Amino acid sequence: MRTPVNVVYSLSRNLYPWLKPSITSLLEHNRDAKIFVLAEDDELPFEIPCEHEILNMSGQQIFPPAGPNMRSEFTYMAMLRVCTPELIQAERVIQLDVDTIVCDSLAPIWETDLDGKWLAWAPEILGRYKPFGREYYNFGVAVLNLRQLREDRAPEYMVKALNCIQLRFLDQDTMNMFALPDKTVDLPIRYNECFCCGQTDNPAIVHFAGYPDWMTNRAMPRREYLDRYLDP
Repeated sequence: MRTPVNVVYSLSRNLYPWLKPSITSLLEHNRDAKIFVLAEDDELPFEIPCEHEILNMSGQQIFPPAGPNMRSEFTYMAMLRVCTPELIQAERVIQLDVDTIVCDSLAPIWETDLDGKWLAWAPEILGRYKPFGREYYNFGVAVLNLRQLREDRAPEYMVKALNCIQLRFLDQDTMNMFALPDKTVDLPIRYNECFCCGQTDNPAIVHFAGYPDWMTNRAMPRREYLDRYLDP
């Protein structure tokens, strides 16, 4: 019997209403998914119609208020994604940004061979941002080998970095900093179709990365994928 797909989202309160289309699309194509949500409350303002667990992170003390990244345009909820291996006691999980629409089964990437690897993710082949002098990867869709990350103490090192160094894209920069090529597997672009990773004819995940107003932007590419899952 195939193991149900674990999926994790991390989001602050202002993004709660925008999570529903992503979850609705996910469950349409992955009915046996179990969803974890790192949130700022014990409940969300809508029902999640599947097995799920909400982890209230509002009292977190991992990232202190005076930390170098606490005044970023992003919040500590983004930084907490590097702590997922310690927060979720599972072998692996698929991490999704809130601004994603799932269009197909995630079983193919769920079954990615990650023996000895940290994660599978897609390279930003169209992006120019390469702060570490090598290929840069998008962390908005990733298959995480939580067991290996825990064994290699990766969360410990990444938390220290975020508490010492000011970074532009917080969790994504940190993972790119520490995840050397021999610890990663490339995901096919169809599982993270976005402006920086590329476009395909048959996307499995449409990711509206780079569009902060994606819920209201009528001119946004691939808008029709989002419209299918918005409440009338």
